[in-house]
Amino acid sequence: MINALKYTEDLESAGFTPEQAKSSVKIWMDLMNDNFATKSDLRQGEISLRSDMKEMESAIRSDMKEMENSIRSDMKEMENSIRSDMKEMENSIRSDMKEMEGSIRSDMTDMNHSLSSDIKDLRRDVQGEFHKMTIKLGSLMAIGIGLISVLNKV
Repeated sequence: MINALKYTEDLESAGFTPEQAKSSVKIWMDLMNDNFATKSDLRQGEISLRSDMKEMESAIRSDMKEMENSIRSDMKEMENSIRSDMKEMENSIRSDMKEMEGSIRSDMTDMNHSLSSDIKDLRRDVQGEFHKMTIKLGSLMAIGIGLISVLNKV
C-alpha cells in the first residue's frame, strides 16, 4: 500500500504546508480506498467469480443433459414414426401385390380359356381337313384302281 507519511513529508519538502500535504494525501488515500481494489477485494471477487462459474457450469450441464434427453426422445419418436410408416407402406405394397396377383391369375385364366377354345377350333379344322383329305385320297385311289383295271384290260 501507500506510505502516507512519506508522501506527506515529500509534499512538505516540495513546498506544501503541512495542512495542504495532509489534505492532499488524505484525498489521494480516499480516492484509492474508494476506487482501487485491495488484495482482499480481488480474492473475494475471485471466489465469487469461481462460484458463479461453477453455478453456470452446473446450469449448462443440466441444460445439456435436458437437451440430450429431449433429442433422444425426439429421435425415438421419429424412429417409431418411420417404423410405422414403413409398416404401412409394406402392407400397402403387399395389398397391391395381392391385387396384381389376382389380376394376373384372372388374365391367365382368361388366356387359358381362349387358348383352349382356339385349340378346339384348330382341332376341328384339322379334323375337317383330314376328313376332306381322306375323301380325296379315297377318290384318287378309286380312280387309280379304275385306271389300273382299264390298263390291265387293254
